[in-house]
Amino acid sequence: MKKKLQLLSAILLISSIAYTQASTTLTIDEAIKIAVEKNFDVEIERNAQQIGAINNNWGTAGLLPTISATSTIGIASNNLEQRLSNGTTIKRNGALLRNLNAGFAVSWRVFDGMRMFATKRRLEELEKIGELSFRSQVNTTVFNVIAAYYQIVQLNQQKKALQATIKFFEERKQIAESRFTIGTAPKTDFLQAEVDLNQQKGNLLTIENSIRIAKADFNNLLARKPETVFEVLDVIEPDAGLTFAGLVTKSESDNYDLLLAQSNLSVLVQQKREIIAQRLPSVTLNGNFNLSQSRNDAGFTLFNRNLGPSGNIGIAVPIFQGGNIKRQEQVADINIKNQQVIIDRLKNQVYTNLLNAYSNFQNALNLVKLEKSTLSLIEENNMISTERFRKLAITSLELRQVQIDYINGQTRYINSLYMAKLAEAEMKLLAGDLNKL
Repeated sequence: MKKKLQLLSAILLISSIAYTQASTTLTIDEAIKIAVEKNFDVEIERNAQQIGAINNNWGTAGLLPTISATSTIGIASNNLEQRLSNGTTIKRNGALLRNLNAGFAVSWRVFDGMRMFATKRRLEELEKIGELSFRSQVNTTVFNVIAAYYQIVQLNQQKKALQATIKFFEERKQIAESRFTIGTAPKTDFLQAEVDLNQQKGNLLTIENSIRIAKADFNNLLARKPETVFEVLDVIEPDAGLTFAGLVTKSESDNYDLLLAQSNLSVLVQQKREIIAQRLPSVTLNGNFNLSQSRNDAGFTLFNRNLGPSGNIGIAVPIFQGGNIKRQEQVADINIKNQQVIIDRLKNQVYTNLLNAYSNFQNALNLVKLEKSTLSLIEENNMISTERFRKLAITSLELRQVQIDYINGQTRYINSLYMAKLAEAEMKLLAGDLNKL
């Protein structure tokens, strides 16, 4: 009965461990979702986007009227002495004078050369820029998450490959040690085998440390505590169905650097319209409703009250402003011209980067096929060479070279997979397609 309980406890413990491991496995889609929601840079851009939306209104553009209310209450104490023409003398100490002034004022600029409409369009473009900046940051963050995630996958695969390789080195060491013990091989073979084994163990420690660092950096991307424990799916599958023509078409319409540059051009155009509007007259409607009241304990006027509306139309006609408007127009024209050059430069740069990324992607895919084929040959050669070494058909030095080739082949294959995935992500980044995952 006791043994059954122990067995049941062991099964439950193993199940618990397996469940814990499964629950901490993070897929790339889950990681992207967390990053989009919590990444610090994304959050900053999200807040900046809200500022643009808040500022985009007719009040900021200057179309709406301004209404203000004012009120003042005053009191004064005076010593009064008056001598009238009829000989009467009035003397009063501590006479109080009470004043009350209150009113509403309305000012509405109804025409400013259409400047307010140009300003509103500029604010709309600025809001659009905020939205594009946010989406661009999401796009960049997703790329960084993909690169970091598959770097961990790459390191994990290298770790597994190295662990398998260490077993071959251990077997070689055991054979060399046995031969040295019975006197059929020199001690140098055994020592070299042990040195090579320790070197690979050192490489394993280095990779394990690199994994820890990569995971901490990855957690930072997800705005999590760096010590958060998780595992990744150790699979790298590049999307071989991507076409260069499709990516180019998408980049022309969705690349965020281009979209931002085009929106900045629109802002400059609206700014020029605002400048031109300063040449035209402006019309302002002003209205007031005022109350003025005073009470005096002494003097000719003991009580006075004025109550009623007033209004006027103000017209301002710019005649000469020292040539400032013309200068501002000239500067605006140059800024627009420069921005168009920037857009052309960006188009060329995006196309160049996309071409290079696609070339790297195709090269990496070819390397994956080649290295996979080469690796199968290397694995077979390693098995044959190990068996021949057991039978004294080859030297320890020859087996060492075969094992080094095995390590290098594994590394090249894993790296080619990672480079293919990285080039794929870079192409989608340039095409503005990553934030749609």
